[in-house]
Amino acid sequence: MKYRHLLPILSACFLLGCSEDFLTKEYRNGVAESNFFKDEVDALQALTAVYDGISQKGVYRESVFVLGSCPSDDIDEKTGDTGDYGFHFKNASDFRWVPDNPFSRARWFDAYKAVARANTFLERIGAVPMDEQLKKQYAAEAKFLRALYYWNLTITFGDIPLFTKVLTRDEYVQLARTDKAAVYKQIEDDLNAAIPDLPVADSNPVGHVTKGAAIGFLGRIYLYQNKWELAATTSKQVVDLGRYQLAEDFISLFNGKNENSPEALFEFQAVSFAPGYWTDLTENSIAAMWSPNIGWANWYTPSEESKTLFKPGDIRRKSVLIVGATPADMIDTDGKGAKPFPSVPMRTEYFNNASVRKFLPEGKDMAQVDAFDVNYPVIRYGEVLLNYAEALNESGKSAEALVPLNMIRKRAKIAPVTETAQAALRNIIRDERRVELLYEGHRFYDLARWGLQEEKLKKKGFVKGTHEYWPVPTTELSIMPNLTQYPN
Repeated sequence: MKYRHLLPILSACFLLGCSEDFLTKEYRNGVAESNFFKDEVDALQALTAVYDGISQKGVYRESVFVLGSCPSDDIDEKTGDTGDYGFHFKNASDFRWVPDNPFSRARWFDAYKAVARANTFLERIGAVPMDEQLKKQYAAEAKFLRALYYWNLTITFGDIPLFTKVLTRDEYVQLARTDKAAVYKQIEDDLNAAIPDLPVADSNPVGHVTKGAAIGFLGRIYLYQNKWELAATTSKQVVDLGRYQLAEDFISLFNGKNENSPEALFEFQAVSFAPGYWTDLTENSIAAMWSPNIGWANWYTPSEESKTLFKPGDIRRKSVLIVGATPADMIDTDGKGAKPFPSVPMRTEYFNNASVRKFLPEGKDMAQVDAFDVNYPVIRYGEVLLNYAEALNESGKSAEALVPLNMIRKRAKIAPVTETAQAALRNIIRDERRVELLYEGHRFYDLARWGLQEEKLKKKGFVKGTHEYWPVPTTELSIMPNLTQYPN
C-alpha cells in the first residue's frame, strides 16, 4: 500500500519557528504553536511534515532528474523544448545555468523548508508525553531526513548555510556559506546518531526510514568524501543485515510493478491523482514529461552514447526505449497489452530515436499526466553493492570488490568480471555504475566526485570553475547580505 506523506495543517510558527509580534491572537479553532506537540498524534503529524519534503519538486519528485542527469552525458542537450518547463530542462542540460531555474530554485527552497521542519521537530519532540522508545525512533527518523536534505543541498550548491536549530527571521538572513566539509560532518553526525534508534524492519508505515536505509545512505556519504574504508565497512553492514536482495526483474523496480521490494532501502512514495499533476501539492512522478503517449513529452532525452552502453543480453537494456529496435522495446502504454515501440497514439518525434523507460507506469494510460505514480528509489541495494565494490577497490582490496560487483552483473545476466588490477577495475566499476543507475539522477554527481566533469561534459558546455555548482536563487541573495554567489 502506498503511504502518502500528507502535510498536516500547521501554523507559520511551526514551519519557521518564529515569534513575530503580529502573531498575538489566541488560536482556539486551529493549529498553533501553543497548542501543538501535545501528544503522540501531534508528534506523528509533525514528523510527517518532515517527510513531506521528499515529495517536493525540488527534492525527489522532479529536481533529482533535472539536476542529476540532465547536465550529464546520459541525457542529450537537445532535450526539452521552448514551452513551459521544457527549456529549463534544456538549460540544465547545456549548462545555461541561471539562479532562477525553477528546478535549482526549488531544490534550495524545498530542501531548506524541510530542514527547518526537522529542526523544529527535534527541538520540540523531547517534551512530548509519549512512549520514550518511540520518541527516540521519531527523532532518529528526523535526523536521517535532515541529513538527506542537507546532502541534496550540498551536492547542488557546494558550501551552503548550515543550521541545526530553529531560527528567527533575523538569524536566518544573517547566514553565510559553511564549508561543505562541515556540512558533511553534520550529515555523518545525524546519521550515526539515528542508526541505533531505527528499526531494522518496516514496523512503521511503508515509506518510513529503517536502519538499513540510514546505514546505506551513510555508506554513500563516506563514498562521496573518498573515505574508502569507512564506505566499505558501512556498506558491508547493509549486506550483513541479510534483509535486502536484488530484484530478479530489473525493470520492475521502475515501472510500478515492484515498489518497496526487498531491493528498496528507501523510496519516495509517489501518488497518482492526489491532487492533480499541475498543482504544487501533487506527489506524482515527473515521468509524465517523458511519456511516449504525450506529444509535448520530449523533455528527458537519452543521449546517443547512453543507448550504446549495454552488453549483449544485459536485461538493463530495458532502461531505454529505442525506435525500431528489438523485442526489449515492447511496452504497455495504456493497459491494453504490450506493443512494439513506438505505436499509435504516441509522439511523432523522438530526439535520438529514443525515450527513457524508467519510471513509466507500465499498464496504465500514459496519456494521462496524473497516472505517473511510480516510486523513486532514494537508495536501493543495487547502489549499495556498487558503493561497496568501489570502496573495496579504492581501499586496495580489488579481489574482494569482485564479489558485490559480480552480484550486480549476475542479475543483469552478463559475464562476471575477473580483472583485479586496481586501475582497470576502477574503470569497470564506474562503467557498471553508469549502466545500473542510468537516468536515475546520479551521473552528474558521480562525474563530479571522480573529477571527470570537464573531460566528459565539456562538449555539452561545462566550464570548469563555473558549473560545478548551481547559483543560489536571486531572492535569497537579495535578503542575505552574508551569502555570496559562486564564483566567489
